[in-house]
Amino acid sequence: MQVLKLKDIGESGWVQRMRARVSSIPGRALVGIGDDASWISSPGSMLITCDLLIDEVHFLKELIPPRLLGRKSLAVNLSDIAGMAGVADYALLGLGLPRDIELKYLDDFLEGFLEMANEHKVELIGGDSCAGSVLTISVSVLGHPFSERPVLRSTAEAGDEIWLTGTIGDAGLGFEILKKCQRQELEIAQFHHSSLALRHFDPAPRLKVGERLAGLAKAMIDLSDGLTVDLGHILEESSKEQPLQAIVELEKIPLSEDFKKYYEGKPLESEEGFRIALSGGEDYELLFCAEQGSGGEIIKIGKELGLAVSKIGRIEPGEVPEIILLDEKGSQVPVPAVWFEHFPKEPQIPKG
Repeated sequence: MQVLKLKDIGESGWVQRMRARVSSIPGRALVGIGDDASWISSPGSMLITCDLLIDEVHFLKELIPPRLLGRKSLAVNLSDIAGMAGVADYALLGLGLPRDIELKYLDDFLEGFLEMANEHKVELIGGDSCAGSVLTISVSVLGHPFSERPVLRSTAEAGDEIWLTGTIGDAGLGFEILKKCQRQELEIAQFHHSSLALRHFDPAPRLKVGERLAGLAKAMIDLSDGLTVDLGHILEESSKEQPLQAIVELEKIPLSEDFKKYYEGKPLESEEGFRIALSGGEDYELLFCAEQGSGGEIIKIGKELGLAVSKIGRIEPGEVPEIILLDEKGSQVPVPAVWFEHFPKEPQIPKG
């Protein structure tokens, strides 16, 4: 049986193939795929976000099933909308494609993308594709605030409590496990290995809980870069008038049983486990600040949605924006180095 590849039908053939799939789904766009731009009716305020995923940087094409890659490609953008207590409406998909990529791979990718879109009532209305040396995915999502205003990063205040949905560290550790499997250093057959990899493969955007937090969260962000990095973003943006610091209690940070098992029950005593838990990235949970006394309502929302929600610390006035980590004895622990940076700062070389 002949295996069709992208080069057999060209870009126009792929666009028509995608358009035929999408046109069968009823939508709200006035004009979607097929013109120079999409035309939508949007009388109110909008939220717009864009993310880029590149093979060998954000995912491993050899290991992630294309359907799950399609799901993840949209999910990471939906998470940005969730981080602002928003509702996602429309998506644009851009692809940089190797010329010999198989059409079956692209069909499966699109299947996963549309699965995620349908689950959250998002309409794919256009995009672009071009030739590329490695598979590159760019997704933009347009949405709107669930309530009158979105929840921003810049509105935390001293006295607020710090809350976190779900568990963290799993996706970062899952990606490390996949890389070890690729190097044949590890087998993924063990259940806790595969479940951690699944958190990397198929993240769940927290749109529903984001909507429910619209009236409770004072500042919020989705965890894409890791707890310490993203909490640092809240502190930086909220410290324009008064420097704020975040006091985080390590024993209250929610870690999954599989994450703990990988590190033999002592994840934060392992240098790798400590760094991945706090700065591994790609958790796509929601980190938010709320007034003292709102914990009962927050926990109620979590129970109704079947999602654990944990209070991990508090916001206080400070000299400079900073994160203070405390162990179970109340002693300060150094903030770990970032696990991964796209553009790490190069050491300065003194001029001779």
